[in-house]
Amino acid sequence: MPRPPGPVVVQWRDMAAAGMTYADIHRQFPEYSANQIRHYCMGTSGKKLPGPIQKAGRFQGHNVWLQGERSPHAQMTEADARAVLDDWDDEKDDWGHSGAEWARRLNVSASTIHMLRRGETWAWLKHPNQGRQPKKKKRRR
Repeated sequence: MPRPPGPVVVQWRDMAAAGMTYADIHRQFPEYSANQIRHYCMGTSGKKLPGPIQKAGRFQGHNVWLQGERSPHAQMTEADARAVLDDWDDEKDDWGHSGAEWARRLNVSASTIHMLRRGETWAWLKHPNQGRQPKKKKRRR
């Protein structure tokens, strides 16, 4: 990857300070990787260049700019995630459709749906159905 000129790095830092994700900045500067842009924005590289340097650790280990569908690794949209989580049936005290069925509909793996339902992914949504589990049915003897 080529080394970016100083004015470009300053532009990146201003864009990041304005709330753009590193992936968004990368889309405007495809000759540089999102990881390279992150290094320059955080001052790991080019410390002496001007512009606002982002602080590491301010999100307790989470990059809030890359949460949900903004992440380059996202497999579903926020609307899809909310649709899956809204599928709780209060009468049955269970999910309306299986995780496998949602996975087929959204063309993702079943584990993606199960992690969403458990609240391991998309936790920032703070949806009331994340982490819900059906009550255990008593087994007849």
